[in-house]
Amino acid sequence: MRFIMGFILYLCVVQLSYGIENKQPQNKTWVYVVSNGDNLWNITSKFLKKIDYYTELQKLNNIKYPKRINPGTVLRIPMKWLKHSPATASISFQQGNNYYFRNQKLHPLTLATKLVLGDEIRIGDNASATVVFADKSEMVLFKNTIISFDHLSSYGKTGMVDTRIRVIQGKVETNAQKNKGPGSRLDISTPSAISSVRGTQYRVSNSSENVSTVEVIEGEVAVAGDKPNNIISVTAGLGTRIEKGQAPSKPVELLPAPKITTKNQLFEIPPIITWQAISNARRYNITLSDNKQFKSILWQTLTDDTKIELPNKLADGKYWYRISAIDSLGIEGIPVDTPFTLNLFPYAPVLNNTTERFNNNSSNKSLSWTADNKTNADSYLIEVAKDKSFTQEVLKKRLKSAQFTLPDSLPFGEYYWRVSAIINNDQGPASSIYQFNWATKLNQPSCFVDEASSTNDITWTVLEQNHNITIQLAQDSQFNNIINEYSFDDKTTHLNVPADQELFLRCRVVIPNSKITSQWSEKQHITQIDKSIISLFGFMLLIILI
Repeated sequence: MRFIMGFILYLCVVQLSYGIENKQPQNKTWVYVVSNGDNLWNITSKFLKKIDYYTELQKLNNIKYPKRINPGTVLRIPMKWLKHSPATASISFQQGNNYYFRNQKLHPLTLATKLVLGDEIRIGDNASATVVFADKSEMVLFKNTIISFDHLSSYGKTGMVDTRIRVIQGKVETNAQKNKGPGSRLDISTPSAISSVRGTQYRVSNSSENVSTVEVIEGEVAVAGDKPNNIISVTAGLGTRIEKGQAPSKPVELLPAPKITTKNQLFEIPPIITWQAISNARRYNITLSDNKQFKSILWQTLTDDTKIELPNKLADGKYWYRISAIDSLGIEGIPVDTPFTLNLFPYAPVLNNTTERFNNNSSNKSLSWTADNKTNADSYLIEVAKDKSFTQEVLKKRLKSAQFTLPDSLPFGEYYWRVSAIINNDQGPASSIYQFNWATKLNQPSCFVDEASSTNDITWTVLEQNHNITIQLAQDSQFNNIINEYSFDDKTTHLNVPADQELFLRCRVVIPNSKITSQWSEKQHITQIDKSIISLFGFMLLIILI
């Protein structure tokens, strides 16, 4: 059983490695399926080099009626009979300073550039480009990458294209079209490796030390070192590392895709994306695109952290970012693609910070902010809530001016507030969140002590409705040793305390369920009354009355 499986794998590798060999597929046969309306004449005219092949094609396929061929008939056509011509490649996206080298001269790379055999593309720093080949296969070139076109040809209208690219330095990612026949070929070589593939997605990179890596996302790739017999098959989810002069390393499993922890809408400046750490990851690769298939690379970077700030120059809109982990061998893992919406404009106002506002002090009733000098906002949206996450919102209002006067009806307590700028009904991100205490200045109360009885009768000034009073009794004038504390609402008017010791008294007004209080009243000194004198005074008073 092991022998059979090994033989099957060998055949797969041999088939995949066909493109690695430099021989043309002249002895191979292309298969064509006849469609309705086809005949030998138009087939020969469309695909073959010479019309003389008409009769040879009839003999080779035993066609009795060349003008009437049943649809679905399979024709075998030798590759050497097919039309064969140079092909070109085009640019579907490019950003940054990119050039192509032709005839010993550098030329700016543009969307109108047509690339031919022998051309060399040079991608600048913080730049990228996407190349489209004649068979619609695509290759994304990342920053600081140099590639050369070693072969570009096509077999007429068969759809078969022979493409061979050399990655001199940098990194490319390829989405290859499926094999359309024996002439279909896409080889990507580096100074230390050659890879051959059809109908798959994979990455190839080459470092300045001529160390290459190949990572397969979909499909299967044949990879060879400097020597032709050093061929291995790398399947989806695996990667290999190749040093110059060495055979490819045993394929290893790609690190898993990171788990994103950022919301899909970014409003903060600077916009930050975060993810969970991957075990055994040395670094992370982050790529930004405005295209779901990542055909256009707007920005790319590496980090050893699990968060990154996106560039501030991005305009509002929908984007995708791709994050993958890189292991100790430099092999890049499986990517995770995440869409997100960026909403940074109009820019958020800057709040004028405050911690306290009073409803009975007109100078402190307003919340205010300063607009960004690049934002000509026509209005603002202010939000006030009881919690920092704004799930308990108590106030939301659109304003023309850059300030808001708090209403007297707002209940006392602590609040959070934020402001967003609006231009033509386009609301920008919210500002930073600030806190304030909606309070009132309570008048200092007065407390009185009537010491003309065996118990001290404590009274105080009349309270407003829904206000409480707190009374403290202490053994020292600094109130470090408090022996009792009382709290009464506005319906209670006095308090009796025993007069058997010397005490100090103070009181203050409190608004229930808040931190709002008045200042403490003036201290009152309660002197100790001698009970024996009181008894003697009572006895003498009784005699007089009798």
